[in-house]
Amino acid sequence: MEDFKIISWEELIAVKECLFPQGTSVTIGGFDGPHKGHKELFKYVLNYSEKNGIPSGIITFFRPPVSVKNGSYSGDVSTLRLRLKKFRELGFRFVVLIDFSSEFAKIEGKEFFDILIKTIRIKYLAVGEDFSCGYRRGFGAVEIKELASQIGFCFDSIKSVNLNGNLRISSTAIRNAVAAGDFTLAKNLLGYPFLFDIVGPAWLITENNSLSALRSYITQILPNYGKYKVLIKTIDGAVKKAVFFVKESEVGLCLEKDSTGQFGLENLNNFDAIEFICKE
Repeated sequence: MEDFKIISWEELIAVKECLFPQGTSVTIGGFDGPHKGHKELFKYVLNYSEKNGIPSGIITFFRPPVSVKNGSYSGDVSTLRLRLKKFRELGFRFVVLIDFSSEFAKIEGKEFFDILIKTIRIKYLAVGEDFSCGYRRGFGAVEIKELASQIGFCFDSIKSVNLNGNLRISSTAIRNAVAAGDFTLAKNLLGYPFLFDIVGPAWLITENNSLSALRSYITQILPNYGKYKVLIKTIDGAVKKAVFFVKESEVGLCLEKDSTGQFGLENLNNFDAIEFICKE
């Protein structure tokens, strides 16, 4: 696979020449998951990229903007690490990462697009039908379509996708499913199992084959308090059964007693993610 570039917003606005003079095919959004609805949108971007021989990219955020705006926010579906891994697996060539700060939130939509057009030369843009950006979300599909006509790039607003014809696929629906412990629904919405990133938390070995971590350091959504059957996955793709505990102030992970080798706690750096199966 060709190089996968990660470009920060600060790096982007500092460049003095276009990074992709041949043009790019891109999308913009939080893409927390990403889920089946996002994948439908990605299909348009990747197809245009392949047909026209130009790089495909995603303009996204370190964390979903809703995590900053909503005081009652329950947690991210995925971590940045897992999202970047998924973007790369899907075939994207680059990602522009934005820190949704109070300063960034003040940028007008037209200014935002002026920067993107200057630095990554958008030739094709696809966004979700409810997409809007800029100060107070004042720049939506109507304004983008007008800008596309003026500048000369192709633009598509992609309709949302429903599951079984009735439930709109969204990151919110996935958060609700995970919180309720409905991992089958979460999987159907995502298109793959819900994964908890084992890399992020600061784990402490509490006893033989057991770990714990404070919830205050965890940004992902978690199911309700309880004991859950899970699968631990390593970076090499190996899988082993375990039990995951969700408590008020901490989470715990208990491996099987015979967990040695790549599943021994001395090899914690080899662990990648946890797949939730069901509540015990």
